[in-house]
Amino acid sequence: MQLVMGKSVLELGGSYLGDLREANDILDDAQLLNERMDEDGYLLLRRLQSRQAVLDARAMLLDHLNQNGQIDSRFPMDEAVVAEDGRGHFGGGRKELTHSPEFLSVVDSPEIMDFFVHFLSGDVITYDYKWLRVVEPGGNTGAHYDMVYMGRGTKNVYTCWTPFGDVGYELGSLAVLVGETTHTMRVQLVR
Repeated sequence: MQLVMGKSVLELGGSYLGDLREANDILDDAQLLNERMDEDGYLLLRRLQSRQAVLDARAMLLDHLNQNGQIDSRFPMDEAVVAEDGRGHFGGGRKELTHSPEFLSVVDSPEIMDFFVHFLSGDVITYDYKWLRVVEPGGNTGAHYDMVYMGRGTKNVYTCWTPFGDVGYELGSLAVLVGETTHTMRVQLVR
């Protein structure tokens, strides 16, 4: 399977692009989680959050996009088919979205916060500012380094990316440059 990353086309399973290693099997062991983070530069955790909370937040976000003409009304809303003139949307700082009960019940959920307390063996806080990105088909966020935006005096910062629904390769997904200086970028399936 070939995937587009920015302007490059890469083969999944080839020299430069592979699947991320899951960490659910070591979820209960903070020491192993920290060793995995040191080794890989990321932790892939699936099904950590309530699926219903994610779907409720997705419905709220789709309603917002629909009100702004971003969703093709000829299809069921939950399919999230982008309107002909639809485009990406950066909702960071849009508190009506990022501080809605639906959104916060996912990104600041007890499951997420409790995970980080366990992983870091101590108290944790989250930023008030929330980064929300909607990427149109064929688009991407571009490669970026989160510490530039979130460092604010400490390197003890962890980014948690959460898809609001099921995201297969055909819809685009998250790519991580593995290692201590983790970078992220969405990828899109080549049809």
